[in-house]
Amino acid sequence: MLGRHDREIGELLRFAAGMVPAEVQSEDVLDHLDHEEWELVLDQLGEFDGNTWQTPRYWALLAEAAIQLEQDEAWFQWRCVESIQGVLRVELVLGNDAEPLQARGERPTWDLTGNDRRVAALWIESKPVLGPGERARARLRPFVPPAWAHLVRGDVIALHGSSPGTAKILEKVPPRP
Repeated sequence: MLGRHDREIGELLRFAAGMVPAEVQSEDVLDHLDHEEWELVLDQLGEFDGNTWQTPRYWALLAEAAIQLEQDEAWFQWRCVESIQGVLRVELVLGNDAEPLQARGERPTWDLTGNDRRVAALWIESKPVLGPGERARARLRPFVPPAWAHLVRGDVIALHGSSPGTAKILEKVPPRP
């Protein structure tokens, strides 16, 4: 039980839940809010797909709620940046001679075709470490998003460094205007 901060956490989560459009809202979220099951509410609010309605404010509220609940806020902060600069999801395949790659915290160099090397932070979605020869879906957060603007779904880019591999663009949502 969190005690004196329960009310404030509930207010944060209710405010975030109020930002969810009716067509994607879940009765489960409302039920968990009514029962003050804050961790479940946070998880559910963080799982909604899409990038068109989720504002930086929405993700910042969830990040703050995670901090107050003493949970990891990194995912919500990542999504906050995506809500501003767009989403870039890939199918990443490491080479057989690659070193294992951590799911978070990596900022590798990518060849965007034509020997144009750029840096993007990496978030592997499904596992904590990607091993040699393995594949996984991942998200990229380019340091300079305009340099990645020419890429489209289906393009393949190369991962350089001690964990070489390739990534096929699966989804690209442009930055907000």
